[in-house]
Amino acid sequence: MPKPDRSPEAISLLYRLLPPSLLTIITAITYYPSLHYNFQFDDVANIQKHFYIRHHQFKNLIFSGSRWISYWLNALHYSIGKFDPLSFRLGNLIIHSINGILLFFVILFALLHSNCSQFFKKNALVIATATSMLFLLHPVQTQTVSYVIQGQLEGLACMFILAMALTFLHFCYNPSPVKRGFLITLLFVLAIISCGTKEIAFISPFLIMLIDWFFVAHGSFRSFKQRLWLHGMLFFTISSIYVYFLKPSFFTDILGFKMIIRNNIGNIITEKPSDPIKASIFFISQFKVILHYIWIFIWPFNISVEYDWVLVRNFFSPDCIFPFLSLLIIGYAIITLLSKKPTSVIGFGALWFFMCLAPRSSIIPSPELLVDYKTYTASIGWLLILSCALVAAIEYIRKKYAAQSHLLEKRYSSLLLIYLCTLPLGFATQMRNLVWSEGSLFWMNIIKNAPRKARAYNNYGVEISQNYQRYEEAIPYFKKAAQMDRFYPDPLNNLAVCYTHLNQTDNAIDALEQGLKINRFYPEGYNNLAMLYLQQKKYEEAQKNLKIALELRPYYGKALFNSGRLHLEKGEDELALECFKKACTIADLDNEFGYKIYAQTALRLEKYDEAIWGFKKTIECTPNDIECLFCIGNCYYLSKRYDDSITMYKQFLAQKPDDLRAWYNLGESYLMQDDIKAAFDCFKRVEPQSEHMPQVRIRLANCYAKMEQPEIAYKELKDLFGTARTPAHLKIQAKELMAQLEKEYPQIQAQMLMG
Repeated sequence: MPKPDRSPEAISLLYRLLPPSLLTIITAITYYPSLHYNFQFDDVANIQKHFYIRHHQFKNLIFSGSRWISYWLNALHYSIGKFDPLSFRLGNLIIHSINGILLFFVILFALLHSNCSQFFKKNALVIATATSMLFLLHPVQTQTVSYVIQGQLEGLACMFILAMALTFLHFCYNPSPVKRGFLITLLFVLAIISCGTKEIAFISPFLIMLIDWFFVAHGSFRSFKQRLWLHGMLFFTISSIYVYFLKPSFFTDILGFKMIIRNNIGNIITEKPSDPIKASIFFISQFKVILHYIWIFIWPFNISVEYDWVLVRNFFSPDCIFPFLSLLIIGYAIITLLSKKPTSVIGFGALWFFMCLAPRSSIIPSPELLVDYKTYTASIGWLLILSCALVAAIEYIRKKYAAQSHLLEKRYSSLLLIYLCTLPLGFATQMRNLVWSEGSLFWMNIIKNAPRKARAYNNYGVEISQNYQRYEEAIPYFKKAAQMDRFYPDPLNNLAVCYTHLNQTDNAIDALEQGLKINRFYPEGYNNLAMLYLQQKKYEEAQKNLKIALELRPYYGKALFNSGRLHLEKGEDELALECFKKACTIADLDNEFGYKIYAQTALRLEKYDEAIWGFKKTIECTPNDIECLFCIGNCYYLSKRYDDSITMYKQFLAQKPDDLRAWYNLGESYLMQDDIKAAFDCFKRVEPQSEHMPQVRIRLANCYAKMEQPEIAYKELKDLFGTARTPAHLKIQAKELMAQLEKEYPQIQAQMLMG
């Protein structure tokens, strides 16, 4: 029997594949509890309220903009499970895991081919594992992974950058002309596609040059310039695409410091809400932000989805000058390090970190002063440095205590110690990720960490009022948000909703009118105002506000629904049905509520085919709503499609076998098909409850008569007629049927008298 292959090459391959595989499994376990968390923050607006997610197609999206891949992915997720968060969150977890795997192989390949000190080559596998571990499991990354939209954008951009880096390294070290041709083609394909992820992908040519200098040219300009043509073509390709997407004026405004941004409502970062965000002030305000980004990967216990930081007043403000001096010291240390060792791995990590931050922490102003997800790609460089420090510490421990522990003498004991670090990291990540589990926890956490953020108070109020009906408790939060930002209409609109539920209609109308003075292009305000006027029977005012709401947002399903309510109250049933139909077919009320209202209205108006369609769509949204099966059966019965009605009633009874209504209606369907035996069996199921459904005795009498048992039929009718609690209309029917039986069977009355 041949011995198993224990060659160094076989062991090397095993240990190259094992770390990323184990880390991927640990990452999946860590994030598994969050896969069913509801959408939070901007995911609600960009997914649940993004109407065109229903209609996006790959052929229409491809190269339509600088983020077209994310739009396509969201449309794909929507086609799988509508607005079920599972598909979206699972997609983000897959992207994050792929990035961790790619990062492992990039670091491993680069270190094995570097000319750095023996420490880095000897520990290349351990350093690559540690870097990948920190990247996958660090609590800071929860914001990117759990923030669906940003996880897609940042994650996809990072994925293509890392894929380009790995492809470039293989291209440089592969001697085969055929393989090199394939790899260079793949590199440019990845570069082109990366331009559809997020604008940060623009940095990729510079990062490829950085990798070239440190791990291919090894600090030799003579070697580096041999590939200048490649770097030039790569930069030209990517920059040309972004100039096409973003237009030349975008770049001239940036380079000329002409770009000016306005505050987001509810998120003021200037001294006054009306002040503009200028590039120069934004630039010097980023000094403290960059220090924050460095620190959170060392001490992640005070991280938040949002911070209430504001722009610095001037360069000499304490929150500007001291961070600036700190960055100067860091910059001096990096320069000193690289002057001594031009290919220092630590220097590479530092340059990667600052190069990735540069586009968004410099002269491109943004209404968000800082958000931690922006560090996702940049973190690779800083985590590489931290990993090197961690591995150095582990090596020190191994050497110092090797004599006391046989395990520490093992070649791969360092990897085991790295894997032990996944336990506290995974636990910390799960704990941090809990804030995404529920809206009230999410926004209360932001209130705690950013107490000067108006939208945090507003959105917390929304959560406790909409999901828990704690209207009185929510009112102070809305009032505080409105006081903090007088240009913020949302709190006033939400305040009106609370007043409405508390039957304070006048206060609600006043709040809505105040909100519309702030923003007269706010469709929610007009819709809610129309609802209040509708309650007061002020139909003309309601119709006027609904018209404005729909002009501002033609696909506003709730406004169309309220238009339908208005027409119903005015007795305009056909117009109401048309509004309900539009609400769920061409607008965004394409959910169980919209479809069911449309179906119920169509059923009432005897438009059975439309009702059937509406109830079937309702079932698609909520498969557990079996009552719709019963309604569909009724529609089929009323439209005289008895085979179909029988099928639907049977499906309903399979899930609710004790429902007497369905047994009775099933019997009626069989009766209409002259299947008397089947009808009789159904009616017999209902007979024990005939006190509640006395009409079943009429049907049983019919069945007895048709089964040539007129005496039993006559007795059944006579008992029904003689019962005091029998409704008058059923007594009339019983009397008529008795007379008919007496006429057809003259002997019946005599037999009954003899009996």
